[in-house]
Amino acid sequence: MIASESFGDGKSNAGLIYIPCGIFLVLCPLLVGTRLWSRIRKGGHPGADDYTILASLGFSVATGILMFVACHYGYGQHGSILKPNDKAQALKYFVLTQVSYKASINLTKSSILLLYMRIFGKIKWFRWVCTCLIITIAMYCAASLVVTIFQCLPVQRAWDKDIKGTCIDNGKFWYANGGFSIATDLLILLLPMPLVYALQIPRVQKAALILVFTLGIFVVITSCLRLTTLNLQAQTPDPTFDIASTMWTVIEMNMAILCACLPQIRPIIVKLCPKLMAASHSNGRSARLACDNDLPKLAKGSPLGNEESRWAHAQGKDGIHLTNIRKGDTSSEEYILQDDKTIHKTVGYSVEFSKKRSKDTLDSCV
Repeated sequence: MIASESFGDGKSNAGLIYIPCGIFLVLCPLLVGTRLWSRIRKGGHPGADDYTILASLGFSVATGILMFVACHYGYGQHGSILKPNDKAQALKYFVLTQVSYKASINLTKSSILLLYMRIFGKIKWFRWVCTCLIITIAMYCAASLVVTIFQCLPVQRAWDKDIKGTCIDNGKFWYANGGFSIATDLLILLLPMPLVYALQIPRVQKAALILVFTLGIFVVITSCLRLTTLNLQAQTPDPTFDIASTMWTVIEMNMAILCACLPQIRPIIVKLCPKLMAASHSNGRSARLACDNDLPKLAKGSPLGNEESRWAHAQGKDGIHLTNIRKGDTSSEEYILQDDKTIHKTVGYSVEFSKKRSKDTLDSCV
């Protein structure tokens, strides 16, 4: 197991920190930037989910920098070969990373839930569940930050055990935090699945969309792997050397950010895997996509004309889109878009989207 093995020459485990931190310090800003570019490219504006993921990225970058500083003072090396002051400094920066990690991981969870609310926010029960989860996560985050900062009294005892005082049982606290993280990750992972499954879109496209939403399973896996290493780091007599738990902490935090951004950069995924992700013609099927205000809206009472088939223009945030409306045997004039912002198959009419509209539909939702 990595927790009991040394890295490289056997004298330092700092590589367990340098490698993932270095990779994610490049990768995470790149994907978050791509996410914002994708949103702006479609004519939209950054939302609460975007600002929240930016805040999470800020704490993630801070964590990476703090870890580099901790390693500079000897984090990853045997405590017996470190000067007392260097060891205290290394552990001090490690404690600071615990604060920034908790802020980042919980902000990422909130960002994903805010994204869900933007896509499926018109569904009352779904919006209520997301709101409750966000409040719960925010309250837990605040409480865990306070406990982390004041885990020892005086505070300095957290990184310098020569100072007299008392500390909480870090092992139990870390396990509680890990359990909460995994439980909320699973809830967030499963929450949109019934709604995504209910979308009336081609099976291949639906499978691709479900795949995008379930990429969070990688965060759950890393959280579980981190959980297996917590006991050693909590009880080790050499806390600057047995740092596998810290490595998994870095991976978990940044994987969460990456997974939160993937649904937003679907246009790039479409270019990389066009056959898998590209939308197809509806071929007479009705399209029922539960999106928020990004869906275009046909003006009520718009004349359809006497032709059997006519292109009607719908103006939305993403620009002009074409909708093919065919008149059936009935003279019903029900509206294509109801008040719940959902496209319905109306009596006497079938709604078909042009290729351009089909391709952009899910993009405008995520």
